[in-house]
Amino acid sequence: MTRLNNDQTAICRANSLVNTIVGSAPWAGKAVRSLLAVTALSTGLLFTQEVSAQVLLGGEQLVKGVSTAEERVAQSDLWVMDIAFKPMRQIVVEVTDPKTGEKKPEYIWYMTYRAFNRPIAQREVDNQPVNEFDPPVLPPMFVPEFTLVTQSETPEVIQDTISPEALAAINKREKFTFQNSVEAVAPIPPAAEPKSPDEQAISGVAIFRNVNPKAKRYTVYLTGFSNGIRTIEGPDGQPLVQHKTLMQKYWRPGDEFDQKEFEIRLDGEPEWIYR
Repeated sequence: MTRLNNDQTAICRANSLVNTIVGSAPWAGKAVRSLLAVTALSTGLLFTQEVSAQVLLGGEQLVKGVSTAEERVAQSDLWVMDIAFKPMRQIVVEVTDPKTGEKKPEYIWYMTYRAFNRPIAQREVDNQPVNEFDPPVLPPMFVPEFTLVTQSETPEVIQDTISPEALAAINKREKFTFQNSVEAVAPIPPAAEPKSPDEQAISGVAIFRNVNPKAKRYTVYLTGFSNGIRTIEGPDGQPLVQHKTLMQKYWRPGDEFDQKEFEIRLDGEPEWIYR
């Protein structure tokens, strides 16, 4: 997989964070703001990619849908969504066993998100490359996919799952109506600037069951938030199609016996990659 360059700098994120904290308070002079920015950088308070003008829900972090000039030239129809999501959370849900019909408490890991389609400036080029691998879909569809991979002696791959009981419990806790990954499938909203009258958000939640509590590190891949693709030579010499994907890593210092939600911590910033 290939990491994409991100033109957001730590200093800009520090200044954005300071502006969010102090706003226009009269006591927040230049010296105070500089001190807060340095503190944010040195203590690792920065876990958002950028503070946007759009309104974020409590605890959300915003990841901008960045694209390179090379990507825009390669795909004239490229779209990359902004993603506002909360860090991984955990909830205990009484889930019905389909075999016995009995309800049993189960640890559910979940990640809520809201996706926004933003305009991308395109440049007219001759001999526009054509995507020969995926037939065009009109209109383009939002089809989210989430994969959690544990970093342990025996890595486990866990796909987002559908659980009506878990979804109901999550929505009750979050006081918001999120859709599961089937309900969230929909045409891509028209591109709109933040806070514009035409802005639309797709709100959903990824649900993971049976996450190995012995693992200390986890990686979550979010696919379907961009139609960006590229082809590379596969191990067998045949073309291999990779999709633009958002990657977020987590770590958890606790053990499997007394799981605590607050122990699930961000491990670095989210990154756009191809995989």
